[in-house]
Amino acid sequence: MQYRINGRTDRQEGFSDVGEIFMPEFDSLGVDVVFTAHLHTYRNRGRIKNFTRDESGALYILTGLSGNVRYGGLWVDHALDKVVAPQPETDNYLTLEVDAKNLMIKYFSPNGRPIDEITLTKT
Repeated sequence: MQYRINGRTDRQEGFSDVGEIFMPEFDSLGVDVVFTAHLHTYRNRGRIKNFTRDESGALYILTGLSGNVRYGGLWVDHALDKVVAPQPETDNYLTLEVDAKNLMIKYFSPNGRPIDEITLTKT
């Protein structure tokens, strides 16, 4: 399905060509979390396996914007999005905390307000 947003027709819901290549590999290797970028907005896609929501799959986090480049209204929401940064997006930061069994991922607005928090636990 093609969308026309800000004069562009190349934004659509789905998976990139790179995702279609690597996601099955992440599935087969049992990868726990995948951090990606380029969308200029934070998105927590949740756990995905075989291109659908599946709690046994990897957690996919799109880390958000870097620098001063913003494309307000350009990105199409995805059915798998669990958390999306407030729009139009501002600067943000993400932290990782690790201990022997847990990886804690926290995403914050510039004023330190928490937007998202996820903990992955290995048994």
